[in-house]
Amino acid sequence: MFGLPAATVAIIFGIPAIWVIYTLVFVYLSRGWKAEDVAEDKLTAGGSGPTTSAPGHRSEPENGGMA
Repeated sequence: MFGLPAATVAIIFGIPAIWVIYTLVFVYLSRGWKAEDVAEDKLTAGGSGPTTSAPGHRSEPENGGMA
């Protein structure tokens, strides 16, 4: 392609292609991580005290925990 050696073309197009495939596989495999975190939080919070808070009281700040 464009007079370049085959190895150069393979490197120029192969590495980004491998990276895109890797990213797509990672996104596919990690799609359930949020659900696993929620389930784990429920398990660890089970014996740590009361699970309900005072009426009108939020356990996290309005901005999602960011300062």
